[in-house]
Amino acid sequence: MNPKTLISPEELSKESSARRILISLDGGVISNPLRRLPDPVSFQLRQGECIAVVGPVGSGKSTLLKMITGGFYLREGTLRLDLDDESYRAIRFVEFDNAYSTTETQYYHQQRWQAFEREASPLAGELLGVAAGMNAEGMPGGTCQDKLSWQQRLFEILNIGPLLGKEIITLSSGELRRFSIARALLQRPQVLVLESPFIGLDPPTRQVLCDLLEQVLNSLGISIIMTLTDPDRIPQVVTHAYYMDRGRLSSKMPAGAIQNTKGSIQIDTAAIANAKQYFREAEAFDKVVEMRGINISYGERQIFRDLNWTVRSGERWNVTGPNGSGKSTLLSLVNADNPRAYSLDITLFDRRRGTGESIWDIKRHIGYLSSEMHSSFRENLPVLEIVRSGMDYGCHIDDEALLQWLRLFGAEHLAQRSYLTLSSGEQRYILLVRAFVKDPDLLILDEPFQGLDPALRHRAAAVINAFCSARNKTLIFVTHYLDEVPGVVTHTLQL
Repeated sequence: MNPKTLISPEELSKESSARRILISLDGGVISNPLRRLPDPVSFQLRQGECIAVVGPVGSGKSTLLKMITGGFYLREGTLRLDLDDESYRAIRFVEFDNAYSTTETQYYHQQRWQAFEREASPLAGELLGVAAGMNAEGMPGGTCQDKLSWQQRLFEILNIGPLLGKEIITLSSGELRRFSIARALLQRPQVLVLESPFIGLDPPTRQVLCDLLEQVLNSLGISIIMTLTDPDRIPQVVTHAYYMDRGRLSSKMPAGAIQNTKGSIQIDTAAIANAKQYFREAEAFDKVVEMRGINISYGERQIFRDLNWTVRSGERWNVTGPNGSGKSTLLSLVNADNPRAYSLDITLFDRRRGTGESIWDIKRHIGYLSSEMHSSFRENLPVLEIVRSGMDYGCHIDDEALLQWLRLFGAEHLAQRSYLTLSSGEQRYILLVRAFVKDPDLLILDEPFQGLDPALRHRAAAVINAFCSARNKTLIFVTHYLDEVPGVVTHTLQL
């Protein structure tokens, strides 16, 4: 569905129209033909506004953000900035694609669990400039006392204190978002740009972030731009919205009017009806996972104390808990990424860890997706090759079979695109296809719908249900949204 003009600029409130225009893009067309949107784009941010750019995955939201923050050269049109400082200081752009790579050393997937690799990892407090106490040097504007007061207030609102002594790569995805937003706000920008700020956050932290953005907007006068994929999940702090679909941007509208842009969810019902034929009966195990008396701590922080957990073939588990409760650590033990498993009483697929098995003996049974994987996956290969990499080493799958998997998920049109040219949501969706391609015995999905629009979530959920209908298939599923928990789930582990 193409965006519709629901309200003209003249119909916006007089109060809003009288405010200073901070960012104005008129008829913008970028030079890069690979990222160019189909029509010229016009966008406007006024002082005191919080704007949500809402649209499905792949609609062009990330390209728009880079256009209005100067990330792309314009072939046509004009970008005007009326800011009190240089744009690189006045605009803070927070994105989360590769947020663990905060140093010169490239982050890789298992690094978070390799203790010897973490010795050189900076502490969150060091990166926030507070390693030696509440040091406000380098913060712009105001007296030192003002800076300290804002820092303390910000850290209290976002509950940053418990993160200061943690190494950056040990932070959960939710903790990492709080850290990244705090780091941006310490600079007191004039405009804060957030790409999908709420994904990966548990309900209390989502509310904390909403409350913080209210204060940022109303008390500090920092204007906000954010992207969202779901019109039903627009926070109250949003004052205005644009709807984007297939690279085309609507006119500016009041936040409440965005609901009228929603179309019906279009699903290829024939493809979904045939989904069951993709999945074979799984190998039967007495115990897919058994953990007995698991204790894990990092320094003084206790992650697990005497944890016992058993997963049998054919069970479907929802693992739940707040950010930082240990969900990712738990999954790293199951997926053979965490070397601590060798010293713990853990059995996987009826075999005790540390009895001569290799990690590949374990991984051949598992399809896996997580935020850590997404952050570390930086291969700029065609999508077809990214999906192929989900097969076990030495196993062959031809291009037509790969295309069938992409068709099942409605992603065949991305087959020849380079992975790193995809939007964050498209990347996440392709990595979800990759988790299925070997038709695993155990499917581990950590926030699989993160960043997906309602149509893609609906389609992916149908494929997950089809997977679970095959005999002995086992599922471990993590989400912070109760409405995303598959109806086939049989058990819940609360951390």
